[in-house]
Amino acid sequence: MEATTQMAVEQTLEHLEPDLERVARANLKELGDIRIDDVLAFIDRGIENMPSYMDLYRRWESQQWSVGELDFTLDRQDWLRAKDIEKKSTLWSHRLFFNGEERVTATLAPFVWAAPTPEIEIFLSTQMVDEARHTVFFDRWWREVVGTDAKDLKELLAEIRPDTNEGYNTLFYDRLPSTAQRMASNPRDFDAFVEGVTIYHIIVEATIALTGQRFELESMREAGTTDRGFYRGFTAVARDESRHVSFGIKVLQEAVREDPERFAPLIQRTLVECLPLVAGTLEPPDPTYITEFGHTESEILTFALESLNKRLRAIGINLAA
Repeated sequence: MEATTQMAVEQTLEHLEPDLERVARANLKELGDIRIDDVLAFIDRGIENMPSYMDLYRRWESQQWSVGELDFTLDRQDWLRAKDIEKKSTLWSHRLFFNGEERVTATLAPFVWAAPTPEIEIFLSTQMVDEARHTVFFDRWWREVVGTDAKDLKELLAEIRPDTNEGYNTLFYDRLPSTAQRMASNPRDFDAFVEGVTIYHIIVEATIALTGQRFELESMREAGTTDRGFYRGFTAVARDESRHVSFGIKVLQEAVREDPERFAPLIQRTLVECLPLVAGTLEPPDPTYITEFGHTESEILTFALESLNKRLRAIGINLAA
């Protein structure tokens, strides 16, 4: 009976190329040997043969990980030895991520209510779990590596809320919540659902989050710190985000194919309105937060926009239009 069940599970899993299979099945320890560009390949190569919503669900089942298994001992030692500019740069980046993870967790439920099919509802339910886990990941890193007197998560979130530009505030405290509220008020508003997926999955996750993850994880690899708890956990976060982005591409691709005259202009308009917010969010308050690690603002923004354009071509729209 047990062998039969195992065989059935194996038959439902996707058949992936060996290099993608390695990333897909890696546990937390093995993720220390995985490059972020290998994780991003899931999205880029998946564009050619889009996974089904249930394929993405099964990836979620097979890619479970536990924040409690991470060891931040070496991370804490690094923190105590770090230069002041390194600490300031890390705190700026991690405030954006920590606060952003909590914000998207808080606004995702209406997406589940507005899901147009049961398969989409099932996948989005897994994403709620992912985003909550990402928030817990940063909570634990902050407490064990940086240190805080905050007695609970609410107090810590108030402590770490980014003192950042208006672009970030508009995106996370205005555009995303207001679109989620439209879905909460009317779960049958499919235009709101498409706009929400564009903001959440394409702008926030594909363009902002994965860009930040890519440069931070590569900097850690160059520094030889891939055995740290943060590297392994953040790579697991990025692998989760790759599933979410593939989901967003698929939803918008299907919408544009079904009714291009209705949905292509809606997606384009949303992107045009949000792109200035992307540029603002990725801009550090002090350029040395980036240049200290051998990068430039232009390099990071170029990567973000090139990644965005790849996803838009897969969806079937042209941003220039």
